[in-house]
Amino acid sequence: MQRVVPVVVLALAVVATNVAVLSADTTRVKVTLFYEHLCPDSIRWVSNQLAPNYDALRNVMDIEFIPFGKSRSINGGESFECQHGPLECEGNMAQSCILNFLPEQDRQVSYVSCQMDFNADPRGWECAFRSGVNLVNAQQCAEGPLGVQLQLEAERRTRQIPLTFVPTIVFNDQFDQSLTDRAFTDFFGVMCELTNNGAVGC
Repeated sequence: MQRVVPVVVLALAVVATNVAVLSADTTRVKVTLFYEHLCPDSIRWVSNQLAPNYDALRNVMDIEFIPFGKSRSINGGESFECQHGPLECEGNMAQSCILNFLPEQDRQVSYVSCQMDFNADPRGWECAFRSGVNLVNAQQCAEGPLGVQLQLEAERRTRQIPLTFVPTIVFNDQFDQSLTDRAFTDFFGVMCELTNNGAVGC
């Protein structure tokens, strides 16, 4: 028994060292999603790529939502034109406002996963209620100057990338068409690669 103990201790030390190395090598990735409130491809991506993989990725990912896409402002925000019509403009602004009042990532993802669903209320307030956001503040935002400011900022951010398709997924603030294309159908695989297999299940 006296000879076995050092071997066991050595084995435990090796395991501990490997775990420490794995933790040190794990990279946290910033993900920015450029999307549209009523875009079918945006809805499919959130439903099929983000929502089912979020629990495995939440500890290695910081995600940012930019609901604007191919929309455009008119006269500095007097109005907006959106790819899927006026209801999408309302929804983009509502999402900007609701996300603004949901600082925690888990709550933001929960809200977006709820809203970006083909069965969701297109005006966006049912999922807002479920998120626990202050509905009075969110609605005042969506109907006032703060909502306009948030959408103008979303437009500014969107214009910084060569967006030709919605949704577009950007990693670590660096647009890479190859990564975007791969992430559209294999978001989890791309995240495993970028985090050095640091996510659960990689």
